[in-house]
Amino acid sequence: MRSLLVAFIALLLCGGMTRTGQSQSVRLPTGESSLADALARISVQTGVDIVFSHDLVEGYRTSCTYDGENVADAIACTLQGHDLEFDQVAPRQFVIIARKHTRFYSIKGMLVDDESNEGLYGAHVYLPALKVGTVTQADGSFTLPGLTPGRHALRLSYIGYETVDTLVHVPAKPIRVALAPRSFGTEALVVIGDIQDRADVAAIPGVVALPVSELLEIPTSVDDQDLFQALEWLPGIERTGETVGGLVVRGSGPDQNLYLLDGAPVYHPSHAFSLISTFQTQTLADVKFFRGSFPAEHGGMLSAILDAELKDGRRTRPTTTIAVNAISARFLVETPINRSSSFMISGRRSYFDKLIGRTHPVEEDGRRDTLRTGYYFFDWSAKLSFRPAHHSRLSLSYYRGRDDLDLRLPFDLSLDFSSWLRPADLYFEVGHRWGNEIYSARYQYVPSDRFLFTLTAYESDYKGAESTFVRPTTSSLVISDYSVSLRDLGAKLDVDFVASDELTLKAGARFIEHRFGSSLAAQLLRSAGLVDNVDDQSKVQSKESVGFVQALWEPSAKVRIQPGLRLTSFDGAGAVRLDPRLSVSYAAAPWIVLKMAAGTQVQYLHRLRDRYSFLYDLVSSRWVPVDQQVGPSMSRQGAFGIEARASSSLKVLADIYYRTSDDVLVPLDELQTKEGLDGPGIGVSALLGQYTRAATRSYGFELTGEWEVGSWTSMLSYSGGNSESRAPEIGETEFRPSRYHVPRSARGVVSRSGRRWSYSVSATARAGYPETVPVGKYVIGSPVEAPTLYLHRPVVNNGRLPAYIRIDLLGGYRFRWLSADWKVGLHLYNVTNRRNVLGRQYTLTGDRVKIVDRGGLPILPLLEIQIEL
Repeated sequence: MRSLLVAFIALLLCGGMTRTGQSQSVRLPTGESSLADALARISVQTGVDIVFSHDLVEGYRTSCTYDGENVADAIACTLQGHDLEFDQVAPRQFVIIARKHTRFYSIKGMLVDDESNEGLYGAHVYLPALKVGTVTQADGSFTLPGLTPGRHALRLSYIGYETVDTLVHVPAKPIRVALAPRSFGTEALVVIGDIQDRADVAAIPGVVALPVSELLEIPTSVDDQDLFQALEWLPGIERTGETVGGLVVRGSGPDQNLYLLDGAPVYHPSHAFSLISTFQTQTLADVKFFRGSFPAEHGGMLSAILDAELKDGRRTRPTTTIAVNAISARFLVETPINRSSSFMISGRRSYFDKLIGRTHPVEEDGRRDTLRTGYYFFDWSAKLSFRPAHHSRLSLSYYRGRDDLDLRLPFDLSLDFSSWLRPADLYFEVGHRWGNEIYSARYQYVPSDRFLFTLTAYESDYKGAESTFVRPTTSSLVISDYSVSLRDLGAKLDVDFVASDELTLKAGARFIEHRFGSSLAAQLLRSAGLVDNVDDQSKVQSKESVGFVQALWEPSAKVRIQPGLRLTSFDGAGAVRLDPRLSVSYAAAPWIVLKMAAGTQVQYLHRLRDRYSFLYDLVSSRWVPVDQQVGPSMSRQGAFGIEARASSSLKVLADIYYRTSDDVLVPLDELQTKEGLDGPGIGVSALLGQYTRAATRSYGFELTGEWEVGSWTSMLSYSGGNSESRAPEIGETEFRPSRYHVPRSARGVVSRSGRRWSYSVSATARAGYPETVPVGKYVIGSPVEAPTLYLHRPVVNNGRLPAYIRIDLLGGYRFRWLSADWKVGLHLYNVTNRRNVLGRQYTLTGDRVKIVDRGGLPILPLLEIQIEL
């Protein structure tokens, strides 16, 4: 009985299998029909069960034509083009369902410095498997959208830091990764075909994010921690002098640059008559430099913006750095206070006055006098940061810097240098003091993962004072006290909103009150009984309001678009100004990115200097606001660039730019020099009367190559272009070279950093600055006066100084001693001892022209010792 039952069941199974395995003919005729009818026709022809909801397929139609024997293919044909799919739940049963949409997630997180715990701006976050990536924002945060659930390999890298490879499970909470600074002497990690071969799609033409760790390794000239000297290695950036003067960006004047420290403007950012900048690289956590291409949140100047942030001391342990070099001594202390707060303080002072003294008695034939040569500078900076709550942060910053000059030089009418070293009846004394003081407070609040509110309030004060006591003859005397000040009170509000993984919006407002002041009290004793007294004051106040909105749209991993609008109102400037901004980056290939930026800028402050009187504006110049007489300066700028990763160790950047400006103030007489006591006065109108409006234009090409293999690095930069101006009000009909036009400039450096030893060789070569060369002589006289011979210079900047060429050598040695890390550096400045011509003067000696060149610095050995505890 059991045998018959088993045989019967086996027969049924075989029959069922045979029936199921048989091919069924399916034919769907040409023509359109409803989807429900087409599925029913397949079910009738094949005998399979097709289950679906009529509500699901209602309204769908199909024009599928099929003639075959595969049921699954026939069903797929009918569903083609619809948001539906099928699932075979049994050998002869199919179910029609809505198509399953894959849910995408984002990886969010923050990259910080392992030692300072500060966010790393511009670090790379990369997914090797998907070949997509992004860069971190200013606070070190990042977002990688469009990821499927599961495990993803993530590569995190930053210049000067060790690369980190990790795995992230998606979805996941935001991650926080600390990158360790790369140890000296270790070979750099070379990854072929990975992030090292990819260009940066987040880069914007003219915008440079400068890692402080990289800036510290760039050779500088006089001071080892000078930010301005490090910036000179970027193409298109020069100094007005050899190692002194403000920054000249793409041929524009230094008065067209804005310098920000923790959001507050610094109006006189230098010490030692512009030899050293107020920005110490070692005290900074983040540096961004904008060359002509500004996002809408920045503005106020035409040429460039330097945005620097002080360190906040967020280290895991207290550290102290002490250093002394040929110019100054400095210190830096960073320490955590508790888990939610930290502190940083730094100081620097020159010591030349301590070495040679401030006063020097001189004596001759029983007569005694005093020679004074006192000069020093100092600056302090401090920052306190703490988190009052988990989603908020407050920081308080302070900076103060000052220069003090006390000079008394006896002299005789020969003006011979040796006369300074003996008593004399004639002498002059000058005391000059200038400095900046900044208070800044910043509060950040994150109410959700989509919003960030940032409120900044600041006060920035610049003050300068000049005291002069001159006895040019035994019967005349000049005494003057002159002061100038600029005080800014400002508030900023920024709101960041993450609308989606692809779109981030930012809006903000700025309110600034500018207060300008100057005063002059002078007494001029021209001869016995003839005394002139001068008592003059000038006070001006202006208010500035700014509103902006900008977006960052990343529709794909290859495209990054940042449009923006900036609205500005300024007292005395008339109508409200609207400036559009746009930047676009496109990854044409994994190793090459095309970049474009365009926009307009406006500048409401002019920096001017009296060009006549010895009583004021001797050393520094003044900032004055626009008024009804003189309007703001305006510019239009555009740039296009390419960034290419030629290999894992070579990066090439190329930019072309074009800019035009209107209403830029230039001197009425470029050759006017201070030669009298009486001037037009210190009022703003009197100062503006010495200048005229001009149109300017600049265009050029910039190329940078960066190469890094192991412990060897090199960089080569080249810039070429034109910078021209034209002042129609003084009869100029053609453009002429501007004051700081450099048609060609090249720089290169090769360096190697080992575990203990580091060394580099750097070279600079550029065309000389323009000069005005006399083309003839003329005589002015009268029947009652002897004729006077003058040089004829009808064209300004019609010549050029000789080329500037310099080679430097730099060596350093690191070691550990007495529980401290030591670094000793020796910088050989101008090793070829070439005396570059920095200026040229043409004077008449009889009827002959005498040419006197002002040479640059000779070879200088500069030593620095640094200790870190």
